[in-house]
Amino acid sequence: MRIYNRYVLYLAIATGVLNAALAFAGQEDLGVYFAINVIAYLVITLLYVYLNPRARRALDTIGYMLFSGFLVVVAIKVVGILSGK
Repeated sequence: MRIYNRYVLYLAIATGVLNAALAFAGQEDLGVYFAINVIAYLVITLLYVYLNPRARRALDTIGYMLFSGFLVVVAIKVVGILSGK
């Protein structure tokens, strides 16, 4: 099996398992789903450091965008906590 196929397979399995576990736990906040999926993406992508440089650059760009979205979700939660909501 090619490395890209394994990467996509592991990403799909991790996302499916994590989302099913969150749904089973009764989680209703989409921010939590987003944060957990971003963390899973970043961890799995870090494990595949031996991808070719071009693919690596593209995945790094996606990772930066997802991480900035994660920071926005965290900032919204912090503002909500500080404002008392």
